[in-house]
Amino acid sequence: MAREAMSEIGRDGGEIADVIEPPGADFCVISFINDEVKPIEIAKPLGAGESQELDEIRRALQYRFGT
Repeated sequence: MAREAMSEIGRDGGEIADVIEPPGADFCVISFINDEVKPIEIAKPLGAGESQELDEIRRALQYRFGT
């Protein structure tokens, strides 16, 4: 889902190194291949469906990359 969001904002989804969602957590951490780009921690809205989660990921990536 994070790679799809990267593509939607015009960036290469391959820039994402890993997406970690700790067991039982209400957030995920997106790390990037480029060490200069800090990881992003994204909260998962309670009761959110996939489209709302994708919106949250897209917003965080847009904010990080200024697109």
